[in-house]
Amino acid sequence: MLEKRVKSVEAENTSLLKIVEADQTKIDILKVKVATLEEEKAHRDEQNKYFKLKNKELEVVNARKEHEIYMLNKVLENLPGKWVEQRFEKIKVEEVRAKRQDEIDAKMKD
Repeated sequence: MLEKRVKSVEAENTSLLKIVEADQTKIDILKVKVATLEEEKAHRDEQNKYFKLKNKELEVVNARKEHEIYMLNKVLENLPGKWVEQRFEKIKVEEVRAKRQDEIDAKMKD
């Protein structure tokens, strides 16, 4: 009777050991996945730092350009009106000519 009980407990123990082994394998797999995800996160954090710095640089450049445009507008406001209007019209005419030439070139290719 005692021998049967011992064999039953040993069988149960063996079964539990197999379950523990399977669980440990799952744990090991999850540890590898966690390590991979942590590496990816570290890489993305570094990228984010780089892009934040790049963004700040671009904001500075943009602010400088906006200031230059503001200054140019102020200078243009103080120039005699006809000169500005004449120059603007000349630029518009050049743009229209360039656009028409592009259209003609496109039609010639067809």
